[in-house]
Amino acid sequence: MYTTWVGKNVDLDLLTSTLEVYLKEKGFKVKEKLQDKKRIITCKIPQMSKNIAIVVEGDPQNFSVEASFVTDKLASLIPHVMYSLFGGGYFLLNEIKMREISSNIEKDFMVFAEHAVFKLANSMKS
Repeated sequence: MYTTWVGKNVDLDLLTSTLEVYLKEKGFKVKEKLQDKKRIITCKIPQMSKNIAIVVEGDPQNFSVEASFVTDKLASLIPHVMYSLFGGGYFLLNEIKMREISSNIEKDFMVFAEHAVFKLANSMKS
């Protein structure tokens, strides 16, 4: 999911740390790095082969937050091999369940991000 805000004057370091605290409270393992003026938060979801990659990019007046799920390369191949070997019923249902969980996590995160931006509006000091 990708959302852009214009004219909010948000301290992006404070927004990033707020998002990190939220993700840690959800039980995710969180890593942050700064790359080419982008703040990238990577979250490992327990008991899933997917990670969340969150990118906060821009300046306090015009910025975006993008949340996407990234699947480990090897882990993404295993289900397809298992489907072909065993007919796939159990594995297909498990994959559908994981996609539903992923979708719910992503939606909850973006709702939290919207509220965080609203609360942090005009938090950047000149």
